[in-house]
Amino acid sequence: MERLGVVVSMQSGCSKCGEPAIYLRRYTSEHLCGTCLVQTTIDRVRKTINKHKMLDNKDKIAVAISGGKDSAVLLHILHNIESAYPDSEIFPVIIDEGIQGYRNEALKSAQELARSLNLNLEILTFEELLGYSLDEIVRRRTSNSLGACSYCGVFRRRALNVAAQKLEADVIAMGHNLDDEIQTVLMNILRGDSARIARTNVPRNMSVEGFVPRIKPITEITERDVIAYAHYLKLPYHDVPCPYAEEAYRNDVRSFLNDMEYKRPGTLLAALRSSEAMTKAFRQNSTKWEFTHCQKCGAPSPSKLCKVCEMLKSIGS
Repeated sequence: MERLGVVVSMQSGCSKCGEPAIYLRRYTSEHLCGTCLVQTTIDRVRKTINKHKMLDNKDKIAVAISGGKDSAVLLHILHNIESAYPDSEIFPVIIDEGIQGYRNEALKSAQELARSLNLNLEILTFEELLGYSLDEIVRRRTSNSLGACSYCGVFRRRALNVAAQKLEADVIAMGHNLDDEIQTVLMNILRGDSARIARTNVPRNMSVEGFVPRIKPITEITERDVIAYAHYLKLPYHDVPCPYAEEAYRNDVRSFLNDMEYKRPGTLLAALRSSEAMTKAFRQNSTKWEFTHCQKCGAPSPSKLCKVCEMLKSIGS
């Protein structure tokens, strides 16, 4: 049966330990008790980190959180894993875009989670960085050809990089789950920009100078796993969708992939393996992306004007 978007196990015994099962992980056919659900999820993340060499023992890790379930689970799992490495540090970072009636509630959840883990939450606003909130940017845009999500994505990436640099972080951990990752892959293919798959999954050792390397530790964890983990541990998170989300092209892709994964469990994981193979092929056969510096702000950019400055120009800034 379904509860809160999670497949709830009707089998009496956990596949791992025999205790009463509460969750069915459909793509591995595992019936799991609460304890094994948490432990196997942590173990999958640990394997992903090791497989892609995401972290070193003495890293300063900026964890991008939003107040939502994905980043809440990411922060909780990393806090658990990194407790074995006393020389590493974790800094939860949230970007306040300035969405009236939405971000302030998410901030409360993020602050509650950070306090529960004895971590200090770092906050950077669009207003501080750009001089405008996202609500103001949407009002000022001269054309509807770019949706709010397009502006937000570009500006959030810049804000996270600035925040991580101020913290002198070695990496930025992003809360992209398996569903998110495959949605992005398919969107790039449908838009005729499949080469971007390699550009959005740059290994830590190939990062461009001026950009803090980004890692994605929960990309082998489905959204349902995330919900089950957060629900079982009662992690505080904000589950109200962003008011601008209806503009996103991603919603159409999400619906298609959800249907495929439901009918054929394991589809998302198979697609992830395909994207990894595509990424490897692109890196072997494509020329290296050349970066210069934006003539206006000085940030690393593949063109004379970076995307941030280009978008700010489009709203008359």
